[in-house]
Amino acid sequence: MKAPLIRTVAALAAAAALSGLSDPARAQLGTIRFDNWAYYQQNYGDTSRWQYRARFFVPYAFGNGWTFTQRLDVPLCYTDASGPANQDGGWKGRFSDIFVEEIFDTPEVAKNVRLRGSLRLVMPTGGESPFGSDQWQIAPGFGGNWRFPDVGRGVTIAPYARYFYGFSEGSPDVTTKRSWNIFPEVTFALREKWSLSLYPEQGISYNIRSGKWFVPVEAMFTKRVAKSWEYSVGGAYALVEDDRSYRW
Repeated sequence: MKAPLIRTVAALAAAAALSGLSDPARAQLGTIRFDNWAYYQQNYGDTSRWQYRARFFVPYAFGNGWTFTQRLDVPLCYTDASGPANQDGGWKGRFSDIFVEEIFDTPEVAKNVRLRGSLRLVMPTGGESPFGSDQWQIAPGFGGNWRFPDVGRGVTIAPYARYFYGFSEGSPDVTTKRSWNIFPEVTFALREKWSLSLYPEQGISYNIRSGKWFVPVEAMFTKRVAKSWEYSVGGAYALVEDDRSYRW
């Protein structure tokens, strides 16, 4: 898959989604969201990684209930993990792989039920391991959102899956990605504007190349402080580590 084909896939995905909109020109810009994420990751082999990730969401709402959101993630890593880009294993920092994603949400297809589709393009800005995957990646995704406002204080089930397809690798020894990333996300509303989410960030992965799984347990607590401000704290721990990603 070369650049012209990437543009063709992206254009077809956008055209398919936009075909359901009654009047795309009447899209209204919603509230732009800016997230600041900080991660600490403990790896196998007694190495670690710190990461800061700036994340932007720019939403557009359409009169018949469709929503289009542009997402951009810019990660900055600092790690002592070894690899072609850090052969001595000392602490070193640089940008990781930046990605953009086009997200489409449908109107309600049933009471409190909406569907979602997306197309992500991952750029090899991080270069070689341990900072990047040294390949371009395209990742279509699909899922839905089911709200149950009368269960407890409110429950939302939002399963999602992405398929990652790597291509145009930068080095001859790089194996292109063929993998699934699965999020069986469930969010429980709690007291005093707190909520608990299961599998909101890391998710479960299946490596098609090796036929192996990586399954963590993951949870995050979120507190909404004001209309436009909230903070979260969470963590994940590896349970099934056949395709090793991190320890916690």
